[in-house]
Amino acid sequence: MKINHATQHSTSLKLLLGMLMAICMFSAAANAEPLFVGKFTLPYEVHWGQAVLPAGQYFIRMDSSSSSATVRSVKGDRTAFMVPPIVADNERGGTYLTITAQGDKRTVRSLNMPEVGKMAIFAPLTKSEREAIAKAGQLDTVSVVAAKK
Repeated sequence: MKINHATQHSTSLKLLLGMLMAICMFSAAANAEPLFVGKFTLPYEVHWGQAVLPAGQYFIRMDSSSSSATVRSVKGDRTAFMVPPIVADNERGGTYLTITAQGDKRTVRSLNMPEVGKMAIFAPLTKSEREAIAKAGQLDTVSVVAAKK
């Protein structure tokens, strides 16, 4: 059997070029500027998706309006990923988390991001929840300081 070294070299070169392109694309995505970065302080424990976050300081990052939000403690000992089920236009006002309280349980519902004109809704309120919260005043907000771009 005769080996054609030119064909073998061409195949190796194509493989190498393909790998280089993949590395460049991955690096560009990894270094892309995020849609939103902010810092906030939770004065109490909250439930956020499947995560339970204790009181403390946190960073939040969203790479796009359809990507998961990464929440990391300032100390670096906790990281959680939350996928927003709904993205809507932002509400008036500042940058904040909306949190509801039902008994001792507090739940993060949304993140208002006027800097990018969006709101990420992590746990939509049902009609009955909206009515109960309006009557009982069980809605709280936590300010988020957005990073300057």
